[in-house]
Amino acid sequence: MTSSENNIHILPDEILCHIFLFVVARDLGEYSASELELSYVCSRWKGVALLLYPLWSSICVLAHEDPESEGVKRLTELYLERSGNHPLDLFLNIQEETSLLDLLYTQAHRWRRVHLVTTSYRDLGLTELRLLESLTLSLGDGPSIAACSHSYMWSNAPLLHTLSFGTITFDLEQFELPWHQLRHLTMECLDLDQMHKALCLCTSVVTAKFDSCTNDFSFRDPNPYTCLFLSSLTITADHRLETLGPDITHCIYPSLCTLTLIGGSQEFSFSHGIVPNITSLVIRSECHLTSLTLHGISYSSKHLMELLQLEKWLIKALIWLPTSAVADRTSVMSHSQVPGYLLPHLKEFGIRFPGSRRDIAIDRAKIGVVLNVIESRCPGSALGSHHKTISMGADRESNCPISDDKDIGVGTVLEKVHLGRLWSTRVPLEYEKRLRALEDNGLKITAL
Repeated sequence: MTSSENNIHILPDEILCHIFLFVVARDLGEYSASELELSYVCSRWKGVALLLYPLWSSICVLAHEDPESEGVKRLTELYLERSGNHPLDLFLNIQEETSLLDLLYTQAHRWRRVHLVTTSYRDLGLTELRLLESLTLSLGDGPSIAACSHSYMWSNAPLLHTLSFGTITFDLEQFELPWHQLRHLTMECLDLDQMHKALCLCTSVVTAKFDSCTNDFSFRDPNPYTCLFLSSLTITADHRLETLGPDITHCIYPSLCTLTLIGGSQEFSFSHGIVPNITSLVIRSECHLTSLTLHGISYSSKHLMELLQLEKWLIKALIWLPTSAVADRTSVMSHSQVPGYLLPHLKEFGIRFPGSRRDIAIDRAKIGVVLNVIESRCPGSALGSHHKTISMGADRESNCPISDDKDIGVGTVLEKVHLGRLWSTRVPLEYEKRLRALEDNGLKITAL
């Protein structure tokens, strides 16, 4: 026996337990047989593993596995037995009703985190789920919950705080849940009316994400509501959204600090009227955004500047600039029209320029202006301290005058810059050198 093996075998059981739990730690839905392998090493390790109930508390059944096979059944029974009464974490990709599901339903009182992917949703009625903290439910290509009767299965879950509905459509009124106690909410394929209904129900929600949203064409009057604790809101769209729903003009989010709007396959998935909606929401809610991401939004420079001027405390701003069709109607930005100048506390800043060849000239001008501001915001950088001298040549090329305003370098806390398609738009060599110099001086430059 080697000395290293000797050291392992003299470890006390308590240390081994911590090592075992570290080895088997994984995300829900990630398959691994590490706990079985640990128990096969030697009789002592097997004894420690069998007494460590959390080691066996994660059960994963993937789509390629046959839930009716003898191997899957026996392995599931083994894990249920060895986990004792410890809370269970389940990932089940089971497309049809099976005896395996029936077996796991009998242990519902032990469920802690559940991710269920199925095309055969069966409600068990009032079930005691006293340990359930997180629920992810996806019906895949099966019938929507709206097609079912009222669902009461998840209503008796006093600890439930995280809810995710994936790739399903449903009627919120038919799905009984302790909505009021949810802290984290994720939903997919909703129209904007359903999005606002969900936020109205979740009075304690802190973070909310809505993927693949669609337009609300009900043309109804807005319903005012307040989300007191909502601090982070993310909305993504696969197709163009004309508004964020009528309720956006009357809702109040006083705790909102992170707002993210991300477009999908269309170049501009959000219409130009959405930025003024966001501005009025900020004013009405009296909130203080620290992180703003606008990706795939058509807007005018005037509307964007009005929004940015309200949010002096932004530390992260990621902006996708207008396409050539929009840019042709607006003048090239001056140094006072970019977030780096308006936001003295900014630490992370991103701009994505249009990448089509026809607007290369406009892109170069904007790149020159943005570089001026970035260089003035880099702490301890020779570029920052001698900004006006270094950037003169580039400004002559871009036809952008340099202001003598001493406040151009307000704030020197910039740490990271995202420049998107900047590298693919034939950046002039002088600009390339300036970007490399910024990197050499400690600024992190990445792509959106």
